[in-house]
Amino acid sequence: MLLKEFPDIHWLKRAIQQNFSERRSWDNKPLPNHGWPTAILNVKTNQAERTDIKGPFSLFLNLSGSSEVTCDRKSVQLNTDTYLFSNQGQHYDLVIDNKRSTETFNIHFGEKLYQNTIHALTKSNDQLLDDISSPSPEWNKTIRSNFRDCNFNALIKQVQNTYGNEEKESSLFDLLSYVLAGNEKHLRQINNLSSVRSSTKAELVKRIYLSVDFIHAYYDRSITLDQLADVAMLSKFHFLRVFKSLFKVSPHQYIKHIRLQKAIELMKQNQLPLNLVALRVGIENGSSLSRMMYQITGRRPSSFMSN
Repeated sequence: MLLKEFPDIHWLKRAIQQNFSERRSWDNKPLPNHGWPTAILNVKTNQAERTDIKGPFSLFLNLSGSSEVTCDRKSVQLNTDTYLFSNQGQHYDLVIDNKRSTETFNIHFGEKLYQNTIHALTKSNDQLLDDISSPSPEWNKTIRSNFRDCNFNALIKQVQNTYGNEEKESSLFDLLSYVLAGNEKHLRQINNLSSVRSSTKAELVKRIYLSVDFIHAYYDRSITLDQLADVAMLSKFHFLRVFKSLFKVSPHQYIKHIRLQKAIELMKQNQLPLNLVALRVGIENGSSLSRMMYQITGRRPSSFMSN
């Protein structure tokens, strides 16, 4: 279901506690199953406070403005460049407190859709006719921001364009599959991180992700290695070693990748002068952006410009 306003929070918490046993939505429409339904909260507001909600697997993002999402006592600021996912059964807080309106596009994946997707992705062709129940995948439990690259934004646009017709489940399946693949990649990176104790590894990952959140929020500004190490509460060279071990690139290379992704998005969506695109992503001028783009992609900026 697509909702243009947040459901009454008391009704929602009661429905969650009862596992949606009445099979009625907030607007009193029938639901096909017990359990969380698939719901998209496409809400425009400048004020909202929704606390301690036990959700399904969920994506939080904004089409405009900003919001703050808290899970497991970690708060993450989300703007139009980032998204966050919370795990199935995890409690979350959502706070919007802005002078200008924020437009959310938060997606709560219904339990049936989630399980069907897991089953389709984890079973071989010979097993697809077996019992639909599948164990939930292992999740990276560190709450963090994720940068919205061109592929992710294209999938969100696909969901927007198909919701309300017969293609909506296919679009949601594609989006969830993409997020699951990204999660699996992050888990492999974490498992490859050398550490004596699992608790030490978890703490290092948590600290490194603080620096990643910082990059995602301030990539359009000058960012130094000293700043990132301070955010991660690690010595500069310890931070550099762990970051490279986790992401297989240096912090500087990671920042360049984020800036490049944003520049490509801006060029595809807007007819902006190259110098302005460069300034918006934290690069000094169009020539530097053009040179960096060619070095990394082998393509000139003109090839990304919308017609």
